[in-house]
Amino acid sequence: MSTLTPVESLTIPLNWRPVLVEGQIYPWHRKLQKYLKHRELITGPRIYRWVLKNNSGEVEAVYIGQGEKFQKRLAKYRWPAKTNAKSTDAIIKKMLVLCEEKGGTVELQFLEITGFEINGQLIDSSTKSLGNHEVRILLESIAIVTAKSEMPTLLNRLSKNVHEKDLESLLRSLPPKRQQEILDILKTNKQPS
Repeated sequence: MSTLTPVESLTIPLNWRPVLVEGQIYPWHRKLQKYLKHRELITGPRIYRWVLKNNSGEVEAVYIGQGEKFQKRLAKYRWPAKTNAKSTDAIIKKMLVLCEEKGGTVELQFLEITGFEINGQLIDSSTKSLGNHEVRILLESIAIVTAKSEMPTLLNRLSKNVHEKDLESLLRSLPPKRQQEILDILKTNKQPS
């Protein structure tokens, strides 16, 4: 019978890259791609965030999500189901529209991570890694937990976020001293030593 090896430390730099068209912010949430050549920018599995900025360019709110086929996920923001006005898609769509109505901008960003290993398993921004549902959920959860301390307003429904509960469960599986170290890091937004 094999013994599970505990995760003793983990450092994950979260690098968010704007998804630009010809060097400019593109309203992905409103428009279809101008040219088929830009469709490749949004295909495949992704960890993404919508960054809502006011008319002064300051970040006011962020929503973080994940999808196996981002181009299909994006369609749900453009045309949310009219039958459920309380769905995440409909609520986020309203927030995106409201931001623009107030003179702000909406920017789509994708998470790019430098490769790291968890007990020998490589996690990176490749399609192979992000094609794994559990990897996307893990990275989305880490991004959400990190954003809670960094962003003015996080639009994710945190009180019902099953991914955050999974991350908390993972945290509880660590030794108590390491749990506290990670909680302190998250609170102060410092890198672990």
